[in-house]
Amino acid sequence: MFVDEQTMILRMVLAAGLGLLVGFERERHGRAAGLRTCMLVAMAGALLMSLSLHLAQMFESAGTASAFRLDPGRIPSYAIAGMGFLGAGAIIQGSLSARGVTTAAAMWTCTGVGLAVGAGLYWPSLAAVALVLVALNLLRPLARIIPHEQYVILTVEATSLEVRQLLRDLLTEYGIKIIFAGRERCLKTGVVTHKYSLLVPSGHRWHEMLVKLEQLPGITSYSWLEDKVP
Repeated sequence: MFVDEQTMILRMVLAAGLGLLVGFERERHGRAAGLRTCMLVAMAGALLMSLSLHLAQMFESAGTASAFRLDPGRIPSYAIAGMGFLGAGAIIQGSLSARGVTTAAAMWTCTGVGLAVGAGLYWPSLAAVALVLVALNLLRPLARIIPHEQYVILTVEATSLEVRQLLRDLLTEYGIKIIFAGRERCLKTGVVTHKYSLLVPSGHRWHEMLVKLEQLPGITSYSWLEDKVP
């Protein structure tokens, strides 16, 4: 099928509509790359792929006698590479973790959807968008119930050194692994600060553990904060 201007426009419109479906889901969850971004990415992919096929067909008539050769896959490959810059912009690197990785993956998929539509692969494009929506919506609750671990920093201030062993026993009871332990002591006041880098299994048992921690003798204050992923 010859890719004329009308075909290019129809494919761009279809790709933009498919990008809107993905963008709507991202917009609904308050992500930076939403409706407009995903629509533009998918539409641009369809445009570049259609342009590549159109140019290849234009110079196909020259045959092998011409020294000019056009690779239809070259322009789309640059589109995929350029998508990396947009994807990196969607990722917010915080002090503790990175956010936006899923959104960047969705944008990258929109680029592939646009390229597929530009190549005339309509059903695979629809299937790809359907799988993206399944991954972004239906798999979200599943990801929450899958057991995982998180890194936590526990800081405890106490008036005696004996609390150290009580803390270790309590953490061991709840299956919490101590990665690193540190201690500070003020010689003037006698206050001891215990600092632990912990690997905590998922679940809400750590709430119960903190209640027991508050009941340990000699503890004056504590903090339970998310740690950086090593």
